[in-house]
Amino acid sequence: MERNKLSIIIVNYNTSGLLYDCLESIADNLTVDYEVIVFDNASSDDSVSRCMKFRTDSRFIFICSDSNLGFAKANNAASNVATGDFFHFLNPDTRVSASINDDYLEVFENPDHVYVNPLRNRDGTLENRPMPIPLLKDLFYWYLCRRKSRIWYKGASVIIPKTLFYQIGRWCEEYFMYSEDLELFYSVWKKGIQVVPLSSEIYHYGGASSSSRWSSLERETAVQRSARLFYSRNFSILQYHLVKLYFVFHYLFKNPRRIPDDIRAWIRSKS
Repeated sequence: MERNKLSIIIVNYNTSGLLYDCLESIADNLTVDYEVIVFDNASSDDSVSRCMKFRTDSRFIFICSDSNLGFAKANNAASNVATGDFFHFLNPDTRVSASINDDYLEVFENPDHVYVNPLRNRDGTLENRPMPIPLLKDLFYWYLCRRKSRIWYKGASVIIPKTLFYQIGRWCEEYFMYSEDLELFYSVWKKGIQVVPLSSEIYHYGGASSSSRWSSLERETAVQRSARLFYSRNFSILQYHLVKLYFVFHYLFKNPRRIPDDIRAWIRSKS
């Protein structure tokens, strides 16, 4: 079977019309050789049925699961059928522009790195700047000697050569949702692979799946449970609690209104 140069992998769950907009932006703007694999996590809305027109295009493949496998496991399942040399893991609540073709060409010519895109939020702000791995050591370096701090990025748009994806162990399926991108980039760092920011901005709505079914406290509790898993897998629960204390003091000066829900989620995450 002839392989495509690029496999765009999208995990969908109840994103309504956002998935359609994402696929339409791909069909309208991409000029490279590509395929799109949409893995639907048993959505109960019409997000997949709205996309019927794309089913007539052989480049668009839809896999509909009978149950919600979570983000990491669904990405891995989709990667099993992907035929590309490069995987672009892309959130369904995003839109790409024609400028991303230049980014893809750069990736094709330099297959030894992992790549991320800047994300433009709906309010116009730009996100997905590098963040320190949330450990006391890296937080310390982030403020005093940034180049020594290990970094990670949000997983809304990650481009990985297929060979490197398997080298780092794929997405860790112990995570259902949240912190799987933190684990991925920590695995990238452990393998000594460089992460390269690309130039093409991707429009990002953000939180489309979780915001429709969770309150802010429920979402934060899920985030904290996944964070606890990251520390228990790689470090210690003590490190998790020390870092949480650091962030409570950080919010005290930067965003004190966040503290009550953050502490409640911290307590609830133990159950």
